[in-house]
Amino acid sequence: MDIVSSQSLVAGITTISAITFSDGSFELGDIVESFKEVCCWISGRLPENKILRALTIGAGTVVTLRMIPFVFRNTSFFKNCEIQSRYFHRSTFHPDLIKIKDDLLGCLRNGTHELPLVNDELVLLELNIGGGTNINYYPDGCRLLATDYWEDAKTYLDQNFPDDEEEHRIKLDRFLVTVPERLISIPDSSVSGIICFYSLCCACNPNLALYEMKRVLKPGGKIFFLEHIREPKTFSRRWFAQVNFALQMFAWGRCKFLDTEKCIRGIPFKELSLTSFDLDLDRKKYHIIGPLTSLTPHLYGYALK
Repeated sequence: MDIVSSQSLVAGITTISAITFSDGSFELGDIVESFKEVCCWISGRLPENKILRALTIGAGTVVTLRMIPFVFRNTSFFKNCEIQSRYFHRSTFHPDLIKIKDDLLGCLRNGTHELPLVNDELVLLELNIGGGTNINYYPDGCRLLATDYWEDAKTYLDQNFPDDEEEHRIKLDRFLVTVPERLISIPDSSVSGIICFYSLCCACNPNLALYEMKRVLKPGGKIFFLEHIREPKTFSRRWFAQVNFALQMFAWGRCKFLDTEKCIRGIPFKELSLTSFDLDLDRKKYHIIGPLTSLTPHLYGYALK
């Protein structure tokens, strides 16, 4: 059986090796020959025990397949996946998310926020702002600090702020290309409120990011959270989905599945309100790629300094 399978595999690879790329830059056959050499080298070092051999091959196959999106992340297909992931994290387009944003940020829009002023101004800091989909919630006359590790976000953000500042009700003070845990250019206690939507998931050190947010926040200020989180039920269908798509999500935008509630509750805040919920992410209904369906578990709320 092993001999027949090996002969079939080699025959298939030999057939594929005849393909040449249209631009003539290189032949796929060269790659296939190198691949066969690697396979032969690996085969010679596999254990003799058939069970161990089968387990090793199976595990290697799974790892290789899961690495495909990471290795080919710069191809057009996976670039489109990266764009969808970035759009999801920065647009919060979902109808249920819009209702939650109305609940969280409505106090800013209607003037009932009771946030402390900084030099007689309301100063807001939004992390991973993207194109600025939340600025409609911010009150007239406020000063906005914006960050995003995605450099191109500034191009889209500028479209919401005309050159003539007198024509715009919000002043964009600064845009910083940085991650949430590196806010070193923002002074202590200099911000009235922080909007942290889908930002902790991309932080290399979420605990440090929370301490940095607390540092720049003025006493009496609030951090508004909206994050997707790790599935709490281990070995459930959604837990396996997150394990399955973990590498893709990281490759497409540094996105990780974290126990975000534990991270937030580990920081000493004066007041904390957090609510967990499941977001409906039906592929057909919302036309999203499969990996994004693993972002179903969510958390929202606020922390008061």
